[in-house]
Amino acid sequence: MAIISTGDEIVPVTAHPGPGQIRDVNSFTLAGMAAAAGALPIPLGITGDDFNALRSAAARALEGSDMVLISGGSSVGARDFTVEVISSFPEARILAHGISISPGKPTILARIRDRSFWGLPGHVVSAMIVFARIVRPFLLHLGGIRAPLAQEIRLPARLSRNVASVPGRTDFIRVRVVRGAEGFRAEPVLGKSGLLNTMVKGDGVVEIGRDVEGLEAGAPVEVILF
Repeated sequence: MAIISTGDEIVPVTAHPGPGQIRDVNSFTLAGMAAAAGALPIPLGITGDDFNALRSAAARALEGSDMVLISGGSSVGARDFTVEVISSFPEARILAHGISISPGKPTILARIRDRSFWGLPGHVVSAMIVFARIVRPFLLHLGGIRAPLAQEIRLPARLSRNVASVPGRTDFIRVRVVRGAEGFRAEPVLGKSGLLNTMVKGDGVVEIGRDVEGLEAGAPVEVILF
């Protein structure tokens, strides 16, 4: 799996970020998750918000891997070129652009010749959630595991507070698991999808279905452990 990070604001992890810059966390995070799922990650570095540069990096990735993953540029902003780059390749077919989950809505899945091509959100939590819930089962299925989600470890717990959600999408809430006198308690770890510490502080996620308008404190849940 070739992995490309995009964004003018992204700098190598060895650099000292200046104003408006951020270290390339996604390449290392996604490479680790890919390796844990049985793939061989091939990090191809950072590409700025430039169509030609991203097109060149994508072409190189397609020649040297079985699957390509681009982190960032999957939305519809003026500097988001992933869809445009995918569409520039002969025989490219975009299978999905946008999925009804949060975080992680602006996700792309495409096919270019016999290669799978993913576009993940640039925010690190969104990218990690999409990889864990969508890309990882895909990889495990390719590896011969026919029920990849059955491999998950789920811990029964009760929610510590009310949690809101939006009908029509599946929400994944980061939670911390605390053992109490009456069993395990799932405490939501709140924060935006660009904050890595919400994953660091959490032990797993609780899935709120697309037809559910939030959960109340004390509701029984299953924590999908990291």
